Amino acid sequence: MELSKNPKCIYKEVDNIGVILEPESGKFIELNKTALIIWNMLDKTNNLPELKNKLFEMYETTESLEQDVNVFINNALKANIIKKLG
Repeated sequence: MELSKNPKCIYKEVDNIGVILEPESGKFIELNKTALIIWNMLDKTNNLPELKNKLFEMYETTESLEQDVNVFINNALKANIIKKLG
């Protein structure tokens, strides 16, 4: 799956916490540490399997991390802060 940040979103990072405003809904989304890393990694890769592999290398674990990534991606798609490409 290929993903991209929604270019309409407004993003700000303060003290290792990310906050995103999705302008169409007017909702603010707060990113925890893992979600913030995923969000920033989307600047380097749009490929979800590649992104997961890089995270697995960083954290040296896969079980709970894969679930966390999937939850974030699904929630981010629903919140319209990321989009599927193609």
